[in-house]
Amino acid sequence: MFSRAQKTPIAEWWWSIDRELLGALILLMICGVVLSFAASPPVAERLGLEPWHFVIRQAGFCVPALVVLVGASFLSPRQARVVALVTLIGSLAMLWATLKFGTEVKGARRWISIMGQTVQPSEFVKPAFAVLGAWLFSESMVRKNVPGKTLATLVGAAIVGGLLLQPDIGQTALILATWGALLFLAGISWWLIFGLAGAGVGLIFGAYLLFPHVSKRIDAFMNPEGGGNTYQIDRALQSLLEGVVRTGAG
Repeated sequence: MFSRAQKTPIAEWWWSIDRELLGALILLMICGVVLSFAASPPVAERLGLEPWHFVIRQAGFCVPALVVLVGASFLSPRQARVVALVTLIGSLAMLWATLKFGTEVKGARRWISIMGQTVQPSEFVKPAFAVLGAWLFSESMVRKNVPGKTLATLVGAAIVGGLLLQPDIGQTALILATWGALLFLAGISWWLIFGLAGAGVGLIFGAYLLFPHVSKRIDAFMNPEGGGNTYQIDRALQSLLEGVVRTGAG
């Protein structure tokens, strides 16, 4: 498509990016739109919307997402860190603001309205923390006088605190997993790895004891006959069974 001899920004971008990864991400976006054709019309009709409401919405979100994806790939490492820092500061402020000004849905405050549009700040916090956290950990490895690990841990704690107060256990688990992965890549002892694994198990038990919606989901999964809401579990098992049957029939 482009010659390596070309020195245009587009040509240099094309030969510097991971094209296989880019193709895989675009394929995932296409698969998401295709799957929404099968899954979303019944939900839309049940809500009194047009059958293709969620399909159109999914495809519409893919366009700006692709623009952001490609635009971010043009950034230099320094520019990416600056963007991540600004995004993290703004989204972290919004994350804590949801506790007071956010819209409450089923007992949780995870969304905040900005200029008539609802935004979930945690979705912006995650990529920003991944980039900034990776930089802080790497700086602590290169420069021993830089407390990168401590700073990344403090930032992660501020994020986790806000998420637990919303509460949002799923996003909390993702942030903790990101922090743990970065810490592992930065180099830690096996004793600390086992200690963190034990702490993770303890956090799961703590979430089970402290958050009723978590305990209900776990109880429904462990005991489907108990009368809990097992819709998602039933649909997942049904899809697996139908896949096995069709594969065997083929």
